[in-house]
Amino acid sequence: MEAYWIALVLVSAATHPLRDLTLKGAAHPVSCYVGVSVIWVLLAAGHAAVTGTALSLPRETWPFVIVSALGLALYYYGTLSALRRGNLSVYYPIVRSSPVAIAAFSWLVLERDYAPLALLGIALVLLGSLMIQKSPGGLLQDRRAFGLAVLAILGSAAYSLSDAAAMQQVSPAPFLFFTYILVVLMLSGIRAWEDRATEAPFLGVVRGWAMAPGRIVFAGVASYLSYLLILSAFGLGAEAATVSAVRQASIPVSVILAAVVLKEPRFLHRIGWASLIGLGVLSISLS
Repeated sequence: MEAYWIALVLVSAATHPLRDLTLKGAAHPVSCYVGVSVIWVLLAAGHAAVTGTALSLPRETWPFVIVSALGLALYYYGTLSALRRGNLSVYYPIVRSSPVAIAAFSWLVLERDYAPLALLGIALVLLGSLMIQKSPGGLLQDRRAFGLAVLAILGSAAYSLSDAAAMQQVSPAPFLFFTYILVVLMLSGIRAWEDRATEAPFLGVVRGWAMAPGRIVFAGVASYLSYLLILSAFGLGAEAATVSAVRQASIPVSVILAAVVLKEPRFLHRIGWASLIGLGVLSISLS
């Protein structure tokens, strides 16, 4: 991977945990993420207007839009549900372990080969991510939360691969615009389904805005700018598994922020294993 790709991805990784940190503990997390997705739609429209890009996509790009939207919906729902049950510094690292799923899919289905140093780096990232959440009660103390985090991993792998392919065909703004319109609809449907027993199930979709409008706007803007750097790396030809692995530099950042801001426990244990993730990222960068 070229140095400028790595720089883009590392800057993105440093800012990525701000979204989950900002929305951690929100009373209605799914509706908050509906709000974040609406912010993305508005920002993408504004981005297209500023850059003079038409809000249209060629027909061959639409399958990537659909796959990305489905992957994002799984990722958001799995992430939010896992974080609702456990600490940010425990389940964020698991959620961010998508390089393993991406590399496995690329190797088995796309017949892509990886250098031994890259495979070693991906393995170190996975080991560090899993061991961060190891607790005195066992590695899988909360099996449901772990399962939801794995669901988020699969969703992240799907949208990463799809986005990487789409960026070889189109610019980011129109792709994000249409993708996040679908994400808004999917997450709204999930939130309404969660409230299906109430008289007004769709009321919960907008409730997050009333509870935390400032947090939603900040999370939306920060995450949009962060992901634009990733799409720029994809547009330059960066490969999905290696980009996703280098993004795991966000894990040590999340551990530090969780300890400083949220006062979550076991900082030394988690930052130690996060250092192993950093070593894995370095191995991938050098491969």
